[in-house]
Amino acid sequence: MVFEPQIMVGVDGSPASRAALEWAAHRAQQQGRPLLLVHSVPDYLVSPEGVDYQTFRAGLQGMLDSEANRVRGLVPAVEVRSSLQFGEPARVLAELSARSVMVVVGTDRTADVQGERFGTLNFQLAMIGRCPVAVIPEPENSVSAGVVVGIDGSPESMAAAYFAAAEAVRTRQDLTVVCVSQSPARWVHSSADGSVKTRQIGTQGRMILEAVVAAVRARHTHLTVFDRFEQHDAAARVLIEAGKGAAMLVVGSRGSGAVHHAAMGSVTRELLLHVPCPLVLTQQEEAAVVGERYKGHRAGLHTLAPVQISPGGF
Repeated sequence: MVFEPQIMVGVDGSPASRAALEWAAHRAQQQGRPLLLVHSVPDYLVSPEGVDYQTFRAGLQGMLDSEANRVRGLVPAVEVRSSLQFGEPARVLAELSARSVMVVVGTDRTADVQGERFGTLNFQLAMIGRCPVAVIPEPENSVSAGVVVGIDGSPESMAAAYFAAAEAVRTRQDLTVVCVSQSPARWVHSSADGSVKTRQIGTQGRMILEAVVAAVRARHTHLTVFDRFEQHDAAARVLIEAGKGAAMLVVGSRGSGAVHHAAMGSVTRELLLHVPCPLVLTQQEEAAVVGERYKGHRAGLHTLAPVQISPGGF
C-alpha cells in the first residue's frame, strides 16, 4: 500500500474546531493532499455495553459527516475522509500523526473552574505528536502577513527555522527569526558578576541568531529574512507579541536536556494559552534529521554552551 501523506484535523463541531478545519482544508487544497477528519471520545465516557451506545455513536458520526460535507463544499477538489475513534484524544491523534504530514487542532479551551486545564489536550499532543502540530485560533478580521520563528540554535529550533523558511517561501512572505535570551536571576543581575554574565548571554544569543539566519539565507537565497534579538525573562510574551498580525508562528516543540525540557514546557503552555496566530510546533523527528545533516553547524553552535536561551525548542 502506497502511503499518501495526509493532513489530519481534530474535529468536535465547536467554533474553534471549525476554524481549524477551514484552515486545514485550504492548506490541503494548496498542497494537493487528502484531509482526514478525526473525532476521538475518551473511553471512560462511553461503554459499548451501555444502553445508549448506538445512539451516542450515531450522533457523533452524524457530526463528523456534517463537518466533512461542509468542508467538501469549501474545497471540492480535496479528498475528504473521516474517522470516529475511542480513546484519549491526544494519544489517538498522536498515533495517527505518524501517518500524517501535519495535525491541525483548534485552540483547546476545555478547562476546570480555575482555568487550569486550558490548552491541556494541545500541550499533550505537542509533546507526543509525530509530525508538526498546528494550533489555529478563531479568525479575526485583521490582515495577517509574514512567518515568525523562535530559535535558540538547538536541533529542535533549527528544524523549526527550516520549516518556517520553507513556509515563507511557499506562501511568498517574509520570515522573521526571533531569539530571546534569559537574563540572569535578579540577585545575580544586580551584581558586577551579573552584568558580565548578562553581556555574555547577550553575545551568545546574537551569535546563535546570526548563525541561524545565515543558514536559512544560504538555503533560500531569495527569501527576505529579518532578525530580532531580545533579552527578556518571559520568552513566551516576546513570541506572542511577535506573532500578533503574523500568518504563522513556528517553534520547536522540544529542547535538549532537562533544563530545556522544563523551559519548553512553560513557554509552550503559555503560547497555547494565548495563541496569537496559527501556531506550528515542529517535532523531534525533524530535529533528528536536521541534526544528522548539519552536524558541523551544530558543533559550532554548541561551543557557545552553556546557553541560557529561552528555547526555540520551547
